[in-house]
Amino acid sequence: MSARLTPALAEFVADPARHATDEIAALATAAVLDTVGCALAATSEPAVTRLLDALGPLPDGPSRVLGAKDTRTDERTAALVNGTAGHALDFDDVDDALTGHPSTVLVPALLAVAESLGSPGPDVVEAYWRGLVVERALAAGLGIGPHYARGWHSTATLGVPGAAAVAAVLLGLDAATTRHALGIAASRSAGSRRNFGSMTKPLHAGAAAADGVFAARLAAAGFTADADQLDSPLGYLALFSDDGLDLAAASARAEAVLTDPGPAAVNVKLHACCYATHAPADAALDLAAQGIRAGDVESVAVRVPPGGLRPLITRAPTTELEGKFSMGYVVAACLSDGELRLSSFTDEAVTRPAVSDLAARVASEESLPLSGSGDGLEFSAEVIVRTRDGAAHTAHCSAPRGHATRPAGTDAVRAKFDDCLARGGHAADADALWDSLSDLARTGLR
Repeated sequence: MSARLTPALAEFVADPARHATDEIAALATAAVLDTVGCALAATSEPAVTRLLDALGPLPDGPSRVLGAKDTRTDERTAALVNGTAGHALDFDDVDDALTGHPSTVLVPALLAVAESLGSPGPDVVEAYWRGLVVERALAAGLGIGPHYARGWHSTATLGVPGAAAVAAVLLGLDAATTRHALGIAASRSAGSRRNFGSMTKPLHAGAAAADGVFAARLAAAGFTADADQLDSPLGYLALFSDDGLDLAAASARAEAVLTDPGPAAVNVKLHACCYATHAPADAALDLAAQGIRAGDVESVAVRVPPGGLRPLITRAPTTELEGKFSMGYVVAACLSDGELRLSSFTDEAVTRPAVSDLAARVASEESLPLSGSGDGLEFSAEVIVRTRDGAAHTAHCSAPRGHATRPAGTDAVRAKFDDCLARGGHAADADALWDSLSDLARTGLR
């Protein structure tokens, strides 16, 4: 078999023609706004403050550190810190094709390099889109379902090549050099789902952004990698897929995405917790709005499609981060509070005795039929609440609010942005920052 995917991806990334439509420009703009908001919300989060403590005095450079007023540093450090901050609250966007979070990796790489180079708006939009398509292509080649099931955190494993593509576009690398950038990125890709519910999960995103920038900069300086790394034996697809992968078929699946990349849309998260809990949360909130009260609940059954519980490794959470990955806590909080906000995820909120008691009576199972044929996770749910009077109350959610098929709308996205900036202590900057980033294709990063 002759390798063909690596050069095909490199040629796509290095193509001098413009691909970005108005729809793609709107997607990139929304991704930047959402990621910046999520990162600023996390200004005081331990994952961010302790990372900064560990880094010590930051070197001077051209790229902004979000949340640190007037602080600029080198590209890699900015990408590391901003990517970690963007994922620290688990509030950043999700793409079904990846079973992961694209923008918390792509946007920090984008910001770091674009600010360093003074890249114009059209280049910024183009770079985001090509990075996202590279991630979608590799996800298709891997078979994202088995990849994720094996324990890989796809946000990170796909994110490093995606971030390398972003940086390669902004740096103007030719196809030959981009092949090396992607090859270097492949050897930097890692991330274990066992670390979900800890500070290392958001670090995966920051490290992926930084390593992608590093890979592109190394390639630009003449550093080499195997020019067919992605789809050759012992390469990226073979390492990260199930044993016996047909590399030719995997490469063909990935190449097909370059022709048909999928929608210019991702899923905007409206709850600051693992996306696998969002459809159950929306169903539980619907029941709460119908008058179901936590004190009347005997038990709760949550049904999701096959694989829908994979990301949830925490049963009885004791910390904010663990609560984000606990189906029991999320559903119990929705029924108890009638809402799910950033303030729902603190150590104190997660360990409330009444909510913990209800959370222990939430049983989850993967028994909901699949409604589609995608390779990744399907995010739908059914929640059945049995009350003490013996009645059963059921709510079904086919997709969470904010999903690409149920767009959140500008008002909801702006409300989330404002909530994020208030959480991080930046409420006074909300209007100016929103305005400065709202016409990305025309103004770039001001």
